[in-house]
Amino acid sequence: LCFLFQAAPAYSQETADTLACRQSRGSCSFVPCSAPLVEIGTCRGGKLRCCKW
Repeated sequence: LCFLFQAAPAYSQETADTLACRQSRGSCSFVPCSAPLVEIGTCRGGKLRCCKW
Protein backbone atom coordinates (compact mmCIF):
# COMPACT_ATOMS: atom_id res chain seq x y z
CA LEU A 1 0.00 0.00 0.00
CA CYS A 2 2.86 2.40 0.80
CA PHE A 3 4.36 1.68 -2.62
CA LEU A 4 1.25 2.97 -4.39
CA PHE A 5 1.46 6.32 -2.62
CA GLN A 6 5.16 6.67 -3.45
CA ALA A 7 4.64 5.81 -7.12
CA ALA A 8 1.68 8.15 -7.63
CA PRO A 9 3.61 11.47 -7.63
CA ALA A 10 6.10 10.19 -10.23
CA TYR A 11 3.25 9.00 -12.44
CA SER A 12 1.51 12.37 -12.12
CA GLN A 13 4.69 14.18 -13.19
CA GLU A 14 5.07 11.95 -16.24
CA THR A 15 1.46 12.51 -17.16
CA ALA A 16 1.73 16.30 -16.76
CA ASP A 17 4.54 16.87 -19.27
CA THR A 18 3.12 14.33 -21.71
CA LEU A 19 -0.28 16.06 -21.60
CA ALA A 20 1.39 19.46 -22.05
CA CYS A 21 3.17 18.13 -25.14
CA ARG A 22 -0.07 16.78 -26.63
CA GLN A 23 -1.93 20.01 -25.84
CA SER A 24 0.78 21.91 -27.75
CA ARG A 25 0.08 19.59 -30.69
CA GLY A 26 3.43 17.89 -30.27
CA SER A 27 4.34 14.22 -30.31
CA CYS A 28 6.62 12.18 -28.05
CA SER A 29 9.81 10.76 -29.56
CA PHE A 30 12.55 8.39 -28.34
CA VAL A 31 15.08 9.95 -30.74
CA PRO A 32 16.17 13.60 -31.17
CA CYS A 33 13.78 15.73 -33.22
CA SER A 34 15.03 16.21 -36.77
CA ALA A 35 14.03 18.82 -39.37
CA PRO A 36 11.34 19.86 -39.99
CA LEU A 37 10.44 18.86 -36.40
CA VAL A 38 11.45 21.12 -33.51
CA GLU A 39 11.89 20.04 -29.88
CA ILE A 40 9.39 21.96 -27.73
CA GLY A 41 9.63 20.05 -24.44
CA THR A 42 9.69 16.58 -22.90
CA CYS A 43 7.40 13.60 -22.33
CA ARG A 44 7.21 10.86 -19.71
CA GLY A 45 8.94 12.85 -16.98
CA GLY A 46 11.79 14.00 -19.22
CA LYS A 47 12.60 10.55 -20.63
CA LEU A 48 11.33 11.37 -24.13
CA ARG A 49 11.42 14.46 -26.33
CA CYS A 50 8.36 16.41 -27.41
CA CYS A 51 8.60 17.31 -31.10
CA LYS A 52 6.37 19.61 -33.15
CA TRP A 53 6.10 20.44 -36.87
